[in-house]
Amino acid sequence: MLSRPIIQKLMCVALVTSVVFPLGRMAYPYVAHDIGDLSFGAIQAIFTATLGMGIYAVFFV
Repeated sequence: MLSRPIIQKLMCVALVTSVVFPLGRMAYPYVAHDIGDLSFGAIQAIFTATLGMGIYAVFFV
């Protein structure tokens, strides 16, 4: 396995991103009028990073 934790963290975030962003594109038309474009992008980015770091903590710490 990789010995650099930053690379492992980035790989976990990339894994989550590959799932969350397509789901976000499907959900966007339903929630855009309530929260706005910028807020939706920020929520999606924060959720992705948090979930990716959580996966890293579960598997590698």
